[in-house]
Amino acid sequence: MFNIFFIFCFGITLTAGILYRTIWKKFFGQDVTPSGFGVLLSFILFAASIFSPVSTELKISLFIIVPAALVYWLDDLIMLSARLRIFISFLTGIIISITIFSFNTDYSYSKLFWISLIGGGLNIVLTNIVNFCDGADLNLATFIALTAGLVLFFSNAESEWIPISLATIAFIIPFSVMNYRPKTIYLGDSGSFVFACLLTVMAVKFFKDQKSVPPEAAIPLAFCGFDVFFVLFFRIKEKHDLLTRNYLHLYQRLNLRYKGFSYLFPQIINVVLCLFAATFFQTDDMNKGSSVLLAILIVTIPLYFVCRWFFLKARPDINPSVDSKSEF
Repeated sequence: MFNIFFIFCFGITLTAGILYRTIWKKFFGQDVTPSGFGVLLSFILFAASIFSPVSTELKISLFIIVPAALVYWLDDLIMLSARLRIFISFLTGIIISITIFSFNTDYSYSKLFWISLIGGGLNIVLTNIVNFCDGADLNLATFIALTAGLVLFFSNAESEWIPISLATIAFIIPFSVMNYRPKTIYLGDSGSFVFACLLTVMAVKFFKDQKSVPPEAAIPLAFCGFDVFFVLFFRIKEKHDLLTRNYLHLYQRLNLRYKGFSYLFPQIINVVLCLFAATFFQTDDMNKGSSVLLAILIVTIPLYFVCRWFFLKARPDINPSVDSKSEF
């Protein structure tokens, strides 16, 4: 049954992409690249929960993302204010957290209140991390594919996350085929928001029950997240205007410095090395979650700085708006 649904999602994504691009060009002009196609992912994820045996809390959580994504989609059309985007992310994270922790728990209202606030803040952080990764063709798609692939590979056969990860892969593969060509179609802010909300659902469920989500799913996020915080720290240190566009992220510098899709390699290398390290560290005295965390600390951070130093040593001043002499 779900195999048919997988094929259907694959086909509907390709078809919808062609229609979305055609309609966008008609209303916004031929020179404007279609953005916001990622809103479709929210519908695919919720549909996957309907046609597969997942928990009620997960089903409701994925449903919550749909209307929130539709509102966020307006940002790709008419550009919402930053305050409104933050409010949407915060509110969605709150509702998701309350939904998940309201099922099969004995938490008091005060604990639920603080959990919901943490969930709201987490969703804001994740939305910004994912959004900053969406600055070059296939970069965010690789992030999504790696995360879904790790969830699929490391989940047990009865896990409710298998159909969700398969649905994500069924969406991201045909999207990547379209996104492979420059300026063809983008996930947009709404697509980043949907994936960030999915990460929030996974994180909240993990902290509720560490056996519900494989910890390996955090490996791609760790690399991209560290890049975002490093660049943020650097820009604050150099007194950059944080509201202006920048090209300081590792994948952006690699994209400007080298041809092709070489900027995708650090993400992939990080996943491979972290998996090897986590396997090496895992012992009877250390559970899988702790071994993954240790692998991230030992592999991800040094690898990030090695990539910045080794591949960007020349540091050409490609973007005049950024002082390349002060860039790491």
